Order: sequence, then C-alpha cells, then structure tokens
Amino acid sequence: MALQQHLPQDRDPSEDQMWGYSLWEFIAGNWMYLIAIIFLLAIFFYARYSWRKRHEK
Repeated sequence: MALQQHLPQDRDPSEDQMWGYSLWEFIAGNWMYLIAIIFLLAIFFYARYSWRKRHEK
C-alpha cells in the first residue's frame, strides 16, 4: 500500500477565502451606511452631552 504524496497540505484560509471579501471591499461597498451610522452616533452623543449640561445646574 503506497501513501499518496501528491495531496495538498492543509493551510489556513486567507482573509478573502474565509469571508468572501476583504475589509476594504466591505467598506467600499457600504460606505454610505457606515457614514449614516457615524452620523447617528454623533447625534446621540451630542444629545446626551447637551442633556447632561442642561440638568447639571
């Protein structure tokens, strides 16, 4: 019985193989949504800061 020497060895997948896309492709494809999320977070933190300033007195 002969061992099969020509079989490929197991290797860890690259980032593209594991997720199907890279981080930069994800950002490029969804930049409008990411900007909207950042904008909403800015409004939220500003409102929280403003509320705290008003009720500090």
